[in-house]
Amino acid sequence: MRRIGNAVDTITAFLGAAVAGVAILLPITFTWTGQSTPYRLTSLINSVPRGAAIGVIVAVAVAVLVTTFTRPVTAWATALGGALGMFVNHFAGRHVSSPDMLTTQNYLDSVCAGVLLGALGAAVLRRPGPAIGFALGGAGAFVSGDLGDLLHITGHDPFQILETPPRWLIAAAVCFLVLSTYRNRSRPMDERPPRMTVDLPVTPILAAMVLALVVLMVTEWLNRQYQDAPNVSHAVDIGLAVTATALAALAAAMLLPGRDGVGVYLAVSLVPVFSALGYAPRPGWGLLALLVITAVGLFIGIRLPSTFIAITMIAGLAVFSMYAGNSDINIVDAAGSAGLALTAGYCCGTARPRYAPSGVLAIAALYLPSIITAVELQPDGATKASTPGVTALAIAACSAVGLAVLHRFRQRSRPQPDKPAEGETLADI
Repeated sequence: MRRIGNAVDTITAFLGAAVAGVAILLPITFTWTGQSTPYRLTSLINSVPRGAAIGVIVAVAVAVLVTTFTRPVTAWATALGGALGMFVNHFAGRHVSSPDMLTTQNYLDSVCAGVLLGALGAAVLRRPGPAIGFALGGAGAFVSGDLGDLLHITGHDPFQILETPPRWLIAAAVCFLVLSTYRNRSRPMDERPPRMTVDLPVTPILAAMVLALVVLMVTEWLNRQYQDAPNVSHAVDIGLAVTATALAALAAAMLLPGRDGVGVYLAVSLVPVFSALGYAPRPGWGLLALLVITAVGLFIGIRLPSTFIAITMIAGLAVFSMYAGNSDINIVDAAGSAGLALTAGYCCGTARPRYAPSGVLAIAALYLPSIITAVELQPDGATKASTPGVTALAIAACSAVGLAVLHRFRQRSRPQPDKPAEGETLADI
């Protein structure tokens, strides 16, 4: 029975992380905006990266707060509440009086998804099996890209955005969360209370705020620079944006305990590569194939972890995107998607954070906006085709330097005798 219960928790972790990731990463689709007003269109576009930043901060804050409790049922119940909030938001959205409310609902969706992701991470990152499910669900949502085609969101109905993620998937996650919450309701409390020092509760939240807000502000600033002067070179602006992103990653990594910042650096490097590779439409079986490849990369990273190999794989994908990004050749698109899935899985297995909120931040950071998005949104001819790939490679190089600094000045943290087992994550497999 214990093995069956562990399997249920693993499935719950996978579904919950996937649902939360899709909600934060893809809160809206713009297929209907051709008939919209400029004000509404601007509000919706702005709500995407801002909602993602809000979701990341909420996820880490909830993970920190829930981790201070010694009863696992607290984390499971909180995750269930977040999932229920998402379901109500998606269901009630069909009955709002105007599409103008959708921007507000996008923010509510991001908040509820952040609660789900943070609480679920705090609940499962202490146990090997569910931790793998959580990482696979989070990384799978990241590598899947735009689900609009797969979910048949092609019409001009603004309320179709409420199908990302679809309600049936949210309902499935809610059902499994009910089972896991019930199963973990009577687990005994830890004999020793967790340490209540200032560093552990506060610094991960500060790290999330610094990373999310700086990346958001830099992305919006770079987009404005292109809009104000679309026909001039913005190499200096891009360089400043890369520097600001690298400094934000450095600050966030140093605020986390031990070498938990490795996950932040890898996530910050993966997001630009994802954007530089571009989106390639894929059938349903293609999504399943990507999940399998991500799982393979995850298990390789668990068994053979190497930060050097991880950042090298990311840099290799950045170089690949210089020549193959947004390619019209199917086999090239498939190779890029497969490489991204393998790399994302390997990075998740390699990061090995010791403190659960650090793991939540590493996964949630995959859903933050990227300065590559600001570059790619410009009209044809405004930027060189290789600019996104070069920018992604520059961020990967800065992250490599940051990882070297982190390994030089930080020793890998070890579980303390007076610290509860809930801080253990994939590192303890």
